[in-house]
Amino acid sequence: MSADLERRIARLEAIEAVRYAFHRYFYAIDNNNIDLLINEVFTKDAVLVISNYPPGSGQNLLLDTEEKIRAVYGPIKADGHRHNASNTSVWVNDDITEAKVTSFFVTTIAWGNQGGMYEGTFVPMGDGTWKAKRWLVSSQWGWRLTDTEYKMPAPYLYEPPSVGTEMGGYQPK
Repeated sequence: MSADLERRIARLEAIEAVRYAFHRYFYAIDNNNIDLLINEVFTKDAVLVISNYPPGSGQNLLLDTEEKIRAVYGPIKADGHRHNASNTSVWVNDDITEAKVTSFFVTTIAWGNQGGMYEGTFVPMGDGTWKAKRWLVSSQWGWRLTDTEYKMPAPYLYEPPSVGTEMGGYQPK
């Protein structure tokens, strides 16, 4: 087998491993499996940024330790909400040491919907698996906030938070 073909196959394997890790993220949060999230999705030194959190606040949340990740994701209950992704793109660099992921998402729950974009940087773990080293959840619309203290004017769009999107994704105006 030629070196070029081996490299192309390795990149395809990397893309699939990144997609698998991305799907594990959804499975973990939709099933309230925080240990799966911590152990199989994120690196030990992962940095997560969640824009507009708590929903409707316009604040940006930085999670840079396992304890902070557990504090935010741990209380999420498997109560019928579902996270759906579309238009997912995975770009693996030429030397197969890093991958960039972008994907639009919609989260559906009984009291409302939320949507936006995920952007992440994934790295190989040396055993064929990949994990997220940096994760941005850019909440761009949604959540009916009738049962919370946070208020957003209809149609639930707001000025983009300061973190924006890292790869030029859509930001509502």
